Amino acid sequence: MTPLRRALLGLGAAGIVLGVPIAAITATSDHTNLRGLMAVLGLVVAWSFLFTGLYAWDRRPDNLTGPLMVALGFSWLLGGLSASNLAGLYIAGALLNALPFAILTHLLFAFPSGRLQSSADRLFVGLGYFVTTVMTPIGIVFFNPAVSDDCADCPANPLLIWDNQDVFSVLVAVQSTLAAIVLGALIWHLIRRHPRAAGDPDERVRDAPVWWAGGATILLVIAVLATNVGPEEGNFDDWLFAAALLFLATVPYAFWLGILRSRLWRADVVAVENVRLDAELQARLDELRESRARIVQAGYAERKRVERDLHDGAQQRLVALGLELQMVRSHLDTNPARAAEMLEDAARELAAATEELRELARGLHPPVLTDRGLVAALEALAGRAPLPVTIEADEGERAPEAVEAAAYFVVSEALTNVARHAKAERAVVRVERMNGQLCVEIEDDGSGGAVLAGGSGLRGLVDRVGALDGSLEIESEPGRGTIVRASLPARE
Repeated sequence: MTPLRRALLGLGAAGIVLGVPIAAITATSDHTNLRGLMAVLGLVVAWSFLFTGLYAWDRRPDNLTGPLMVALGFSWLLGGLSASNLAGLYIAGALLNALPFAILTHLLFAFPSGRLQSSADRLFVGLGYFVTTVMTPIGIVFFNPAVSDDCADCPANPLLIWDNQDVFSVLVAVQSTLAAIVLGALIWHLIRRHPRAAGDPDERVRDAPVWWAGGATILLVIAVLATNVGPEEGNFDDWLFAAALLFLATVPYAFWLGILRSRLWRADVVAVENVRLDAELQARLDELRESRARIVQAGYAERKRVERDLHDGAQQRLVALGLELQMVRSHLDTNPARAAEMLEDAARELAAATEELRELARGLHPPVLTDRGLVAALEALAGRAPLPVTIEADEGERAPEAVEAAAYFVVSEALTNVARHAKAERAVVRVERMNGQLCVEIEDDGSGGAVLAGGSGLRGLVDRVGALDGSLEIESEPGRGTIVRASLPARE
């Protein structure tokens, strides 16, 4: 067991030992109205603050809320000595009777951190302690219970220096006025930090019970102070004070209710967030499945295209070249001139087949992209385009090979779409690096109206870019051209 916990257990035992005789003093008092009710309520208030404060102090030693609650509980018990029939105990309790309300004011101003946040808060809390610890002893020396309207049956005041009820009444009025100022400042503080005015939802949920319980207690205390202004009739002020004690006893539990509400609210938020994240994850998984299916289909279609291009192009030329070479061999002895012509035709056919293979290989992965980088490859691509294409790019640090390849094919596919569908007169390709991203933009002055779902080519670009954790977007208003933007991570 830690030293702090041992000390807190000792304070709890002291609170129990002190509380029972003070409750008995109140219950047997000759000058306390509603003494049975006041004994019970006083004990409930003191022990509520004491034990919740000890628990808070143990759980969060760095937060002053717990120590303040404990101080309020003990000061309330000691203030209960004012119900004693013995003069010495009575006057000692009278000196401490108002201190718990100063501590309560401090507690509410400092909630939830336990520390005062502004100079204005410190000013009003200091004024509250001044009213309860300085002005009370000053007034006591003028107080004669025998001539008092409030406590004619109270024991004699051993601290009486000058029996002057007028001076005492003035001091009580000043004390009540200053106390009302402090309580008014506290109410304004609570209003400013009203749960609906707070920007943090967690703070609204946590603080609401404290504000309501504390606010109701303060309003009832102000009402009790107001009864001191005029003459008393009956026990109205005593019942009002009992109601204030009832609300005061709920304040420490309001702290824990607020914490419980906050934890439940956070749990609900986490649950809702988990549902949202699960939905997003499922959507991403569905999109990933669709993307993988499109990539597989695109790869299969690309292989079929390559096979078709080889079969219809270079393969046919090479087969024809083989037949022609056989015919050349048959004419070498009988017709050398014809054989020479046929060899020249075969050489041209071989050159054409070679060019077709080179074009096919360039479509799969241009060698210039590997050798000289993205900008050089785009310039070569622009040179083969059927319309004027301007490249706006600065030579810079090379991006990863897969990223440059994806950027190249985005531009290639976009320019192909421009040539086939846009009816454009020119296009501009921009390449730049920003914040670790390689950004490419293809803009044309064509007819516009392109959409991502409009063709497999653009969907394929989205999948290719998305596979590298990039993004692709299109701006294409009808009649105002098209802009294709792709952003790809440029770091390894």
